[in-house]
Amino acid sequence: MTAKPPRRNTLQGRPWLMIWFRCCHAYARVYRNRTGDAYVGRCPRCLGQVRIPVGERGTTRRMFEAH
Repeated sequence: MTAKPPRRNTLQGRPWLMIWFRCCHAYARVYRNRTGDAYVGRCPRCLGQVRIPVGERGTTRRMFEAH
């Protein structure tokens, strides 16, 4: 019988982007979704949604603007 490895905190080391929400002049982190195909989040003030798809070649940028 083999022991299962301990469960990790799924948020630890989770990739994120910094987004400037122009709608409310606020910054927020937006985390990659569980399937890994996009970064999803909301404006911290008006709760407007943002979804940034993960491209095949990616980017080195970590900061973006949402309108």
